[in-house]
Amino acid sequence: MTSATTELPDADIIVDAIPYSGDFNMSMDAALLQLAAERERSVVRIYQWSEPTMTLGYFQGSGQAAECPFPGLLVVRRLSGGGAILHDQEMTYCLVLPASHPARQDPSGVYETVHRAIIELLCAMGVPCQLRRELDAMTSNTVVTETGVAVEPFLCFLRKNPNDIVHTSGGKIVGSAQRRRKGITLQHGSIILKASPLAPQVLGILDLEPSFAAADFRRNLPHTIAGAVSGSTHFRSYTQTEELLAAAIALEMESEI
Repeated sequence: MTSATTELPDADIIVDAIPYSGDFNMSMDAALLQLAAERERSVVRIYQWSEPTMTLGYFQGSGQAAECPFPGLLVVRRLSGGGAILHDQEMTYCLVLPASHPARQDPSGVYETVHRAIIELLCAMGVPCQLRRELDAMTSNTVVTETGVAVEPFLCFLRKNPNDIVHTSGGKIVGSAQRRRKGITLQHGSIILKASPLAPQVLGILDLEPSFAAADFRRNLPHTIAGAVSGSTHFRSYTQTEELLAAAIALEMESEI
């Protein structure tokens, strides 16, 4: 992503102590993206969800909410692109890089930078994994209709991207998506810890590696991500400005889906 001599901005790390609702999670990420225009520091936010929630990618049509295969499930819109994600037995990260960050010159490179750092952490913890494009002999999940037109699965974790992190068994365990605005990069990532009862076909790390120390992973993940894209790091809580802006954005988001 950057040369060895490039100075990286420092980063703030925010780790939610408790799971929050989908509305709060998405409105807070939107607030962090908006405020990044006034900041020089990166922000890494790590969070979970208070109930199973479906997020739609920013560029997915509003009608796709009606296609959700889980009746009654809360559906919210994500700032980042990609397909629908079921957030249940997983961890989510939000990375916001200011316009002054060198990633502005190559935002796509952030995928590999962050994913390689996560791969290094997972492998050190006994989870054999790598980038999808580096895994040999993968078969396609693409579905072909009777008309011969290829369509992608509804759930993002049943789709394939060269930058996915996959277990050596072939299962996708980490996927990320971006949104770019005026030189600012926001990257979302979903890390599947365990299969959701709603989508048992999407296996998580604990399903593939039962001895995986999830608590240790949660503790090390924030520094792993922040360290890959920043100089020094600092843990902090939400500021009053962030909380007020997130609340205002949440009101605006209520009518979007």
